[in-house]
Amino acid sequence: MLAVRPQDAHQVLPELKFRRDHHLISLIATFSHEEIAGLTAPASRVTKALPMPMIARRLGATIIYPPDPDVTALFGGLGKVIEVESSSEFDALSVVTATYATYFKYLDTIHRWLKAHDVPDTKGRDYIAALFTALGHAPETAPEADFTHLAQDYATRGGINEQVLKELTARNVFDALAESLDGVHRRISAVGAT
Repeated sequence: MLAVRPQDAHQVLPELKFRRDHHLISLIATFSHEEIAGLTAPASRVTKALPMPMIARRLGATIIYPPDPDVTALFGGLGKVIEVESSSEFDALSVVTATYATYFKYLDTIHRWLKAHDVPDTKGRDYIAALFTALGHAPETAPEADFTHLAQDYATRGGINEQVLKELTARNVFDALAESLDGVHRRISAVGAT
């Protein structure tokens, strides 16, 4: 298991001795599969994995590339495993992890708004956590619906969800998010290309 920081990998990995029969799992997300393979030659089996902190509670998912039944079994005991077919797919899915802080800032904005409207801190936090935990299960309960359809389902015509969605869309909040994701993707792709 290779779990060194990316900035240390070029110094540490060449100092290690690998055999052809070693099976390596790299957790160095910003290094391409090819770069890891080059730094760990002659090891012949190299798998990239991106487990998230939530797997400590058996939540979330781990992406792996290339697909490998042994690595899937290892991480499968900790939650969902998503095997990807290419480095570009791995990189694109990796970008999603850049949204965690934004998600919590979104929840914090709602929480601060509740506190400003005299809702006690704990009650507001508990309510927000319960609501968004339930919303997190919506894609599982309606697997045939994509996220656009879920947004439409929850945005009752003329309702308050529709109002907030329209206002944020008009302010280009979602376009700004997509641009940020593009920037992270460029950053990850550039690092992986070195």
